Amino acid sequence: MNIEKASQSGKKEWNEFVRKQYPAVGGFMQSWEWGTFQERLGRAVERYFVSDGKAPVAAFTLIYHALPSGFRYGYAARGPVVATSDESALVKIFETIKTWARKHAPDLIFLRLEPPISDRPAGLDAGNFQIPSYYVQPRHNLSVPLSGTESEILLSLHPSTRSNVGRAQKRGVTVDIRAEVAVDEYDRFQNMMRDTITRNSGVNAYPSKEYFEALFGALSESAPDADASGGLSLGVFRAYHEGELAATHFVLFFGSTATYLYGASYTKHLNSKAPTYLHWAAMQEAKRRGMRYYDLGGIDANLWPKLTEFKRQFRGEETTYVGNIDIPLRPLAYRAYNLLRRLKKQA
Repeated sequence: MNIEKASQSGKKEWNEFVRKQYPAVGGFMQSWEWGTFQERLGRAVERYFVSDGKAPVAAFTLIYHALPSGFRYGYAARGPVVATSDESALVKIFETIKTWARKHAPDLIFLRLEPPISDRPAGLDAGNFQIPSYYVQPRHNLSVPLSGTESEILLSLHPSTRSNVGRAQKRGVTVDIRAEVAVDEYDRFQNMMRDTITRNSGVNAYPSKEYFEALFGALSESAPDADASGGLSLGVFRAYHEGELAATHFVLFFGSTATYLYGASYTKHLNSKAPTYLHWAAMQEAKRRGMRYYDLGGIDANLWPKLTEFKRQFRGEETTYVGNIDIPLRPLAYRAYNLLRRLKKQA
C-alpha cells in the first residue's frame, strides 16, 4: 500500500469516496469542506488517499495542531475513512499510515486517528497504536433512521416527543430554513446562546465566535458548487412563536445524513416546544432530500445526563466508537504530552 496526497482540484473525487465509504455518523468531518473550515481556523490541513496500487482503500484529512517548541500533532477527526471492514485489512491500512508518518512527518509528536469502528482491530500492536483513556469526539452517538413515511418516523419517537411536536403545531410555531447565515444571524444566535447558557447554570458548551465565523465562511464559500461536488452544506432552521424568534438550529447536510450541530433558544418561548419542533423539521427536510439518517450528535449519560435523556426521547440508533487511536512518533514526548494534559485538567 502507498499514500498519496489528494489533488487540490479533487474535491468531487474526495467527497464521493467519503460519501460512499463512511458510516452514517460523523462523515462530514472528513468532507473536503470541513477541512477548508479548519484552514480558516488557522490550522494546516492535508488530505491523503491510501491506495492498494489499483484504487483508494482509505482516505484521511489530517489537521495539524501546534505544540510548544515547534512540534505538532496530526489529528484525523473521525478518520480514516476505510473501504473495508476486514480487520486484517484495517491493520494493514493503519500500519501503512504509521510507516508513512514516521518517514514524512518528523515534526509530529504523535498522530491521532479516530476511525469509525467500535473496537480495536485484532492484531493492532498495542505498543505502536495506543488508545488513551480520553477522547476528542463523543464515543457514543445517536441517530434517527429516516426510512418509512413521515408518519411512521413520527410514530417511532417517544410519546412525549410526539406530544411536544403536536403542542408546537397547536401553539402556532412556524419554521423557516435558510442555506446561509444572514449578516445579523449570528448576533441574534449569540443572544440566544447567552440565554441558553444562563438557563443551563452557566455551563457554556458552545465554541468561540471565531469558530462559527470560520464555519459559516467556509460553507458559504462552497455553497455554489455544493450539489455538483457532493459537498457539505448548511441548513439554518429558525422557529417563530407569537411572531418572535424562539429558537435556531444549525444542521449540516452531507452524504446520507443530516447532522444537528448547535442550537439555542429563548427561555420565554420554551413552552412552545420550539427546539423539539426544529429537530422534527430538520428530519422532514432531510427526508425530502433523500437522506437516510438524522444525527442528533453525542450522548453520554454521565457527562451530559439531561441532554442525553432529551436526545433519547427521539429513540434513534446508538453507536459506540473505539475513540482515539494514537500513533506515538516520539514516545517520550508523547508521554510528556499526556502527563501535562492530565496535570492541566486537574489544576
